[in-house]
Amino acid sequence: MEERSVRMGPILVTGATGFLGGAVVRELVVRGRLVRATGRNLQAGSILQAAGIPFTPCDLSTDPLTLDGLTDGCEAVIHAAALSAPWGRRRDFVAANVTATENVISSCAKAGVRRMVYISSPSVNFAFQNQAGLKEESPWKAPAANHYIATKRQAEYLARKAGAVTLRPRALFGAGDTALLPRLVRVARRGVFPLFGSGDPLLELTWIGDAVTAILLAMDAPDECRGRIYHITSGDPLPRSVVLATLLQACGLAVRFRRVPIGLGLRIAGVMEAVSRGFTGGAWEPPLTRYTVGALGFEQTYDITAARRDLGFAPKTNVRRALSICGEAWRQKEAAT
Repeated sequence: MEERSVRMGPILVTGATGFLGGAVVRELVVRGRLVRATGRNLQAGSILQAAGIPFTPCDLSTDPLTLDGLTDGCEAVIHAAALSAPWGRRRDFVAANVTATENVISSCAKAGVRRMVYISSPSVNFAFQNQAGLKEESPWKAPAANHYIATKRQAEYLARKAGAVTLRPRALFGAGDTALLPRLVRVARRGVFPLFGSGDPLLELTWIGDAVTAILLAMDAPDECRGRIYHITSGDPLPRSVVLATLLQACGLAVRFRRVPIGLGLRIAGVMEAVSRGFTGGAWEPPLTRYTVGALGFEQTYDITAARRDLGFAPKTNVRRALSICGEAWRQKEAAT
């Protein structure tokens, strides 16, 4: 395997200035692979450059010429770039998730790239109901709960049709997380954290290291995996109460949990969304969205049998311990600033 890696051409990682893309780039460098990185965050890109990683800023939706230059001669492309948020304007999601993916697919075809790995999301299966052990072929619920889900469905269809290996990592977390942890902390700092619904649904999470491992396995997987989709998690679902208490305690945040009927939560979120659309054209992100209520209030767990079988994916992360490590890292970073 090591001898083969030396002979490989460069690997392009899109979204390299994001949480997952950046982690993939750093691991590829550690493994001695040639890397090209692209993204839109110039500050994060300068950090990659300072570490000796070739970085080229590129808006994948509007700059196909730069993209063609980046894919030229590449052995593989890991397309991790996306606009991932529970709220926003449809045109922004279409540009970042659909148009960008179309351009990456076209560029890969012109360059003769051997393998494209597309990073999708299991939220394409999201529904406002409990769903346990979802498989990759589980039918999508209509309509999509938000613009993110709708555009990821479109992009996933395009990537699969183009023969990409598609991964759906669930709820990424780890040191440097820019999505899940910051949103939870923002709510927790108010002193009261709502628990939607009367039960204690299982939450499925993915440690960043497990997601990176899955991507590297997909990059070198047999050609039979082309065009297939794989759910990726750490395989250790925990009750919601355990996830939140473990993480927030490690962050040093004293929080009082309050039960909120899920129907009431959805109605409150619906009002906030209506206000955003009516007064800001959707530019203002409500502090609570219907999707957020559903994601925390309903159980959504995923079957990773296919990834274990086809990719050799074998996560061994103790999620509870990893949550503590993540929270402690956040607390130390806050103390240093």
